Amino acid sequence: MKTWISSIFGGDDSANSVRKLTHPRDLQPGDIIKFRYLPQAEISNKQFELVEVNTYDFKDRNLTEFVLQGDMPENIYLTVDETGDVPHLAICQKINRDLVEQLFDIDEFALLFDDESNNIIHRQKELPQLEGWTAPSYQQEIFSERGYFYKGDYRHKMTPQDEEQDEDFDYYLAIDDSRQYVIEAEVYSGGETDVLITVWRPLTDIEEMWPGAHG
Repeated sequence: MKTWISSIFGGDDSANSVRKLTHPRDLQPGDIIKFRYLPQAEISNKQFELVEVNTYDFKDRNLTEFVLQGDMPENIYLTVDETGDVPHLAICQKINRDLVEQLFDIDEFALLFDDESNNIIHRQKELPQLEGWTAPSYQQEIFSERGYFYKGDYRHKMTPQDEEQDEDFDYYLAIDDSRQYVIEAEVYSGGETDVLITVWRPLTDIEEMWPGAHG
């Protein structure tokens, strides 16, 4: 009888339940997040919509990339990294060659791609448009780690075995002494290179999360 009444009056709790969003690892396209007050003005106290989910596959870890859109022209890239002792957010901007050359001596920066000698690169100056995103110096920590990039969400399924569906790249990382500011580079097999300036922040820097319309 209960099932019959529910079917008439819409009492099926499972069908009408609202998706609860309690951890950023569970974000889905259409969801909204708001950051707390942060040193990076572009994201401080700002709301963003998650518009795309992609996947990075390394030998010892898989990372989910959340692409965020807000009121700035460039996308923000968010990863929830739970591979270490303390989970953290990796919040990234991609920068072009012109900004790389303004931030760093290009010959010194190029050493990151040449050898494994724990190279140190120094910021030439802090750019107003990137205030709060960079540190005075970085030390190389990862040299030429092979990774694979997949368009799409593979949190709950295996990545494709078809090589045509991935983009392979060599990964480089340098980090500052505080372990908050990171420079990352992805060099793809075709020669295209993405350079990212990244800040590592605690999970609590996401102040609020709202499920999207689908939730």
